[in-house]
Amino acid sequence: MPGQPSGVPRGCPVPYGFPVSPPVRVATSLGGLILAFALLLSPTPARAGDGGTAYSGLAGFGALVCTLVYAPLKVAYAAGGVVISGLAYAWTVGDTAVSGPIFYSSVRGDYVVLPKHLEGDSKLEFVGPGY
Repeated sequence: MPGQPSGVPRGCPVPYGFPVSPPVRVATSLGGLILAFALLLSPTPARAGDGGTAYSGLAGFGALVCTLVYAPLKVAYAAGGVVISGLAYAWTVGDTAVSGPIFYSSVRGDYVVLPKHLEGDSKLEFVGPGY
């Protein structure tokens, strides 16, 4: 068959015209990741009063890494608080004075770490305010 790449059986359809080997796919994916990180970390113009774009970029990256660790722990804590408050609600036959503080203090609070938390401008609250 004319135009059929070598190594492909005759009459077998080839996606997009030519077969792509796994090393080419890995190289393409790796190249895309490198390009994405290069664009993400590329310099941007600074404004007056900025602490510097490199610092703000690192603070944002640090907040992202901290959130990847912190958020699942906070979600698990909140889910446990919901279960415990539900059990307290059932045990006390609907008394929200007992179950309410458990529920609200576990569900409220911060779920995401922001750069202002890392810089000390704002307090990161794991346990939310009371009922």
